[in-house]
Amino acid sequence: MNSGGDSLLRNDRFLRLWVGQGISFVGDFVSTVALVILVVELSGNATAVGGLLVVRLIPTLASPLVGVLADRLDRRAILVASDLARAVLILGAVFTRDLFALYALVFLIGLARTFFNPTIRAAFPSVVGEGDLTRANSLISATFSISITVGPALGGLLVATAGVDAAFVADAVTYLISAAVLSRIPLPHLQESEDEGFVREMRSGFGYLAGARIPLAILVGAFLVQLATEATVPAEVFLAKESFNAGDAGYGLLVSLWGVGMVAGSALTAVLGDRVNLIPLYFLGIFVWALALAGAGLSSTFILALGTLVVAGVSNGIDNVATDTILQKRVPAALLGRVFSARFLSYSAAEALAYPTGGLIVDAVGPRSTYLLAGVATAVAGLVTLIFLTVAPTRNAQDR
Repeated sequence: MNSGGDSLLRNDRFLRLWVGQGISFVGDFVSTVALVILVVELSGNATAVGGLLVVRLIPTLASPLVGVLADRLDRRAILVASDLARAVLILGAVFTRDLFALYALVFLIGLARTFFNPTIRAAFPSVVGEGDLTRANSLISATFSISITVGPALGGLLVATAGVDAAFVADAVTYLISAAVLSRIPLPHLQESEDEGFVREMRSGFGYLAGARIPLAILVGAFLVQLATEATVPAEVFLAKESFNAGDAGYGLLVSLWGVGMVAGSALTAVLGDRVNLIPLYFLGIFVWALALAGAGLSSTFILALGTLVVAGVSNGIDNVATDTILQKRVPAALLGRVFSARFLSYSAAEALAYPTGGLIVDAVGPRSTYLLAGVATAVAGLVTLIFLTVAPTRNAQDR
């Protein structure tokens, strides 16, 4: 496949995937807003909302099993089935006004997402040439970042004007569009041995990682960096409203500008393409991210804090693209599903630990100190990952 600079935008398979994913991303955030509003209406308390978020994370515990299926079965079939399942499940929310039944639907939607996310990442190298992987991941990452800003705003507007059910129907339509688009993208079936046992395949994935120095270091770094940086999420509203007296509008601006930074980071990585070594860029992004978080905690004005968080968003965007592309280039195609499943499991585990821990830190020392401590922890995470990358043993020639 042509890997020239403009080949990506002439790649029909990638364009279909990009459009389908972009629509689906926005739909996800539209329905998330509607789900939160519905849970508040049904329960009237924040604890129930927290339960909703936890229920969405639980299915990722099955990621290692999903990874085997992503490498064994037809990846296109998995993707289409995941989209169709989510369309049916989110439509079920239209007829659900019981809190626990809603939790059950959200759990199943999360399970379908657990099948979808690693499979789509594993399929990327068969859709675009290696020379276009960095730009392709950059475009997808930027599209996701834009959806973080557009989706919730659209969801809020839709709920306000037409009700929560309209938001659920809209999200179902996005899944159907995504399924229709993905069904037309031919993806190779890469699994050669159909007779190898399921458990043995899962063990072979872990065995590969144990001897793959660079992919294993990237997964270790993904967990540690996510754990350190996500601890600031509970502090965001308090930093804006209490530390700087910026009110609700200030909080919204803080979150939105982080998303703007992520788009810029993805765009920067797309521009750089394969002209830079992604591993040094990955570590540079982590250490700049650490400085930016610490800077937010030390900022004397809200404008300065916003500036540092834009920089943090840029680093976040670079990290996302570099992580995906390094794994896609380093890991054999037949193992990509298992490796990306481990990646998403590490992210979810880190979030599950970071959110309550961050809340406790905010209560104990305040939002400013939370950002400062998160900056220090992010720098330590980067240093530990760098040391691990240097000293970890390897059994794979391509990682030497």
